[in-house]
Amino acid sequence: MIGIFIAIMSAVFMTGMQIMLKKSYKELDPSVAFLFDMLFGLLIWIPVGFIFGASFEGIISCLPYAVISAILSEAFVFYALSKGNLSVSTVLISTYPIYTLLFSLIINNEKLLPLQIVLIIITIIGTILTALDSEFNIKNMKNLSVLIPFLAAIGIGLSDTLTKGIIDATSSFDFIVAIAVVQIPVALSYLLITKQSFGKIITELKAGMKEYKYSIIGSLLNVLGTGCLLISFNYTYASIASPLTAIYTPFVVIYSVAVLKEKMNKANLCGVILALLGAMGIVMIG
Repeated sequence: MIGIFIAIMSAVFMTGMQIMLKKSYKELDPSVAFLFDMLFGLLIWIPVGFIFGASFEGIISCLPYAVISAILSEAFVFYALSKGNLSVSTVLISTYPIYTLLFSLIINNEKLLPLQIVLIIITIIGTILTALDSEFNIKNMKNLSVLIPFLAAIGIGLSDTLTKGIIDATSSFDFIVAIAVVQIPVALSYLLITKQSFGKIITELKAGMKEYKYSIIGSLLNVLGTGCLLISFNYTYASIASPLTAIYTPFVVIYSVAVLKEKMNKANLCGVILALLGAMGIVMIG
């Protein structure tokens, strides 16, 4: 049960991350957002990891898997959300629990009750429906740019599955230290590829953080949310934790309606109901 609770906490943090990072893409390149993600990872994940018993032997074992996670579950997702139609990209990326479920059953041999599988599928369907917004157009699915978020969703599913496997052999706290370390070269490489000047970023930060406020807040929430997801792997299956963290999309819809007074379409309403019912069912089964 504790793993399920931590996974839901991850969804809460991811809700804020999604709201902030969407705004940040209007301000700056996603590689800069990922730079802040890396910095917060260093500040938060490393001390937390060692406080809760991370060992150098475990960290070294996690390093290859941490590289995969940093690229597929972090940097590539930042990149995918910035390409093509954002509404389409969001929907496609929100399908990642499907691939986590499939890879977990195949690679990690996770054993789920038939009812758990049904509830997970209900949660995934609801999550996808809540990601549909008024700007979503099925015609945009024909654009080659949809390939990037589609691959990102598969990448997250594969990465989460492999991460769960190595965490079972070590611990979540070994892994979060490892990923904090490997994100340094990944983030710097991302900046280099996108031709962003590290010196310019530092200069602008010294002058004031107004331009980067959404990216900074979003990156902090992403680090907290990702940390909760990784810790939840200590206590429950990836095929259960992943769909629960993905319910941040209905949380975003609820926030948009309650706070921003945006209108909810029928697909969103149906999605929120399905996602929350599925999540509640998973919680009740434990």
